[in-house]
This record gives sequence, structure tokens and C-alpha cells, in this order.
Amino acid sequence: MKDKIVVIGGGGHALDVISTIKKNDDYEIIGYTDPFDKGPLLGVKYLGSDDVLNDIFKEHKNCNAAIGIGIIDISNERQTLFDKFKKMGCKFPVIISKTAIVNEEVSIGEGSVIFDRAIINVRSKVGKFSIINYGAIIGHNCSIGDFVHISGGSIVAGGVEIGHNCIIGVGAKIIQNKKIINNCLLGVGSVTITDLLKPGTYFGVPSRRMNID
Repeated sequence: MKDKIVVIGGGGHALDVISTIKKNDDYEIIGYTDPFDKGPLLGVKYLGSDDVLNDIFKEHKNCNAAIGIGIIDISNERQTLFDKFKKMGCKFPVIISKTAIVNEEVSIGEGSVIFDRAIINVRSKVGKFSIINYGAIIGHNCSIGDFVHISGGSIVAGGVEIGHNCIIGVGAKIIQNKKIINNCLLGVGSVTITDLLKPGTYFGVPSRRMNID
């Protein structure tokens, strides 16, 4: 009998998470939660708002959960959700697509999701509740923090250190051995060739911090 899992969230990212779980066929998805009933998502039923989760975890002992809420802006939302549901005793497994490549001596924190065709190379570390999206590449000996989103098609070269709560935009590139501090957003297609030691939003080739705060 498969372990059970519930998906928290009902938007686009939840669809991706549900699809990956279904293809892996490791869990039985009992449903999803969201403030709004969006009908069945890829055949997965609506359970109610997040308020029903406590009862679900009591009814289904050792039920797992996956956060299906993505991040496109710097925000503490995913960490807030983690803190809330962790207090309920919820377990958040690592979910890795069967088409992803995870090489030797890689560690991945709880609740992180690795999507189709992503590559994580040797001796790299991915923190908890991070998203490594479709086709993203992480080089050897990298350190990726907690609550980070590495967007589809982005490339993180070897030895890069990315802090917590960062977003690496679609197709962005970071050259080897650079450090990205916490709470940075690297825009679509940006190329980072220096350390980024101040939180904020960076765009361009090479990437530069935007004066928007």
C-alpha cells in the first residue's frame, strides 16, 4: 500500500507537483487544499481550505504533504506555511522526478521538489522547500539555501552559493564560485558574474541591482 500525500495549493505550481507525484507513482494523492474549489486537478479532488488539514492528518496517520504554492517574488509565504503545518506534525518528503538527474553525494532538504530534466551535479546541497524547476542545471559543489526557486532553464555553475529565499529567473545564469546573499531575485535571462552581497532584484547582462526599494 502506498503512503498517502496531500497537496497544499491549487494553482499552476500545484498542477506541476501533482503531475510529478502521479508520474513517480510513489504516493496516493488524497486531494488538494486551496481557499477556492477549482474542481478536480488532474483527477485529484478538492478537500477544502487549509483549515481541513488538521483533521486530515488526524484521520490519515503519517500522511505526507507537498506544498504546491510556487514563488515568483521574494516572499516568506512558503516558510510561513512550512512553520504552520510542521506544528501539526506534517511530513514533507523530497519529490524528485524520475527524469531528473541527481548525481553522487548530493543532499536535498525536506519538502524540496526536483522537476523533469533538472540536473544536480556531484557534492551539491539543496536546502529545504526549494524548487528546482524543469531543465534547470546546478553544477558541482553548489550550496542552494532553503526556500529557493531555481527556475526552468537556468544554469548555476560549479561552486556557487545561493542564500535562503532567493529566486533565479527563467534562463538566468550564474558563473562559477559566486555568492548570492539571502533574499535576491535574479531576473529572466540575467547573467551574474560577480558576488551579489546586497538583497534585492537584479536584471541584465551582467546583472545589476535595480533601485526599486
